[in-house]
Amino acid sequence: MATAAEPVTKKRRREETRQKLIDSALTVFATHGFERATVDEIVRDAGFSKGAFYVHFESKEDLFWAMLEGRIETLQETMRGALDTTQSVADNERRILEAIFALDKKDKHWPALFVEFVAHAARNEKVREKLHEMYRRWHSFTVEMLEEGRKAGRVRTDMELDFMASVTMALIEGSLMQSRLAPESVRLDDMVEPLARLLGDWLEP
Repeated sequence: MATAAEPVTKKRRREETRQKLIDSALTVFATHGFERATVDEIVRDAGFSKGAFYVHFESKEDLFWAMLEGRIETLQETMRGALDTTQSVADNERRILEAIFALDKKDKHWPALFVEFVAHAARNEKVREKLHEMYRRWHSFTVEMLEEGRKAGRVRTDMELDFMASVTMALIEGSLMQSRLAPESVRLDDMVEPLARLLGDWLEP
């Protein structure tokens, strides 16, 4: 006789399987590169059959979107958790930068994998369109945060929010990219304070 706990257990098992496939994919992609990695290698690392893979994902690209979705959700939660509209823009930016940079350092494989996938997108229109949609969402979220700051009287009103969001994203992503390309000379921990002051001076009224 079925019990109420059985559907919950089944759902949890599916979620665990899906997450294990994502974790294994990150390892396989980091080892072999996105282009050369195969579904066979992913399921072998995860300890599942190919059938289990296709229950959850249509392709390698589909799996990567799931990874990227999770990454964006984590970043958004991190930024929301750091935001405090009662504090100055510089203080907010300092907390946000510390949280984002810490997340980037925690996951050693992700930066290189993302760069490789962007290169893949340049050769694949469908992938490029999907990546563009992801960036649009990220930009919209940044606009939303700036708007909250503006309502609280913390963000200047003489400039378009879209532009401010684009510049803020470019500074953060550019810093991350430089630290990946030249980790010995570009240290994220050393960039938090000057970046926070720079953004604070620019964004505040």
